[in-house]
Amino acid sequence: MQKRLERAKMLLKHAEGRIFLAASVFLLLFALSEILVHVTPDRYPKSAMFRLILSLLICALYYLGGLLYAERTKDTHVLQRLMMLFFGIYLYLILNFTLLDKGMGRNNLLQNADENDRDFYLRWFVNMKPFHSIYEVYIKGFLHGYVNVYYTLLNLLGNVCAFMPFALFLPLFFPAQKRWYLFLPTVALTVASIEVIQFAFMVGSCDIDDLILNVGGAMILYFILRIPALKRLSDRFAGRIPKEA
Repeated sequence: MQKRLERAKMLLKHAEGRIFLAASVFLLLFALSEILVHVTPDRYPKSAMFRLILSLLICALYYLGGLLYAERTKDTHVLQRLMMLFFGIYLYLILNFTLLDKGMGRNNLLQNADENDRDFYLRWFVNMKPFHSIYEVYIKGFLHGYVNVYYTLLNLLGNVCAFMPFALFLPLFFPAQKRWYLFLPTVALTVASIEVIQFAFMVGSCDIDDLILNVGGAMILYFILRIPALKRLSDRFAGRIPKEA
């Protein structure tokens, strides 16, 4: 058993190159598939879940390679640089899912709409009453059997989790964002901007409840990561604290 463990360690010791190569191949395939999705969506449809899982696999492989490299060289800067890559992938996904993804209903551009379309959109896809959609559509709809549990959880939890990564990335790259009174308006302005774009181009719904859930989720994780033990863990994850020899 000891020999097997030693052999496994030796194989992993310089394996980061192969892992980085595998992650890069997956990243290239992901990029090509995204091009096909947007150019020929009917011929090459891709579900949001598939694309999300694939991007998480890419990040996991890159991070594993970064960990092995940092362990071998005692240099954690590679992890910090990988955080930038992960943030870029995340920003692409969030903008894609909220504004561009045809599989999520982001296909009704304003220039293709007539007055009736605008009236229909304003009536059914715009909500400025706080908690109206949360209660009337999801909670009440679920209780009365109009919507199933999957749709309810997907929309409620999905909106809560969608902007949570901001709580990790923004304070990491912008020190001023470590202050909650700067982080909160930054996230709120970002989400509000997306909602305004959705309204302007009629892509998805313009809903104040989305703003509440998105910002609320980001603030929840922000305060969780302010817990000293979890803050140290997130710093170590991002390569901010070198491992002890």
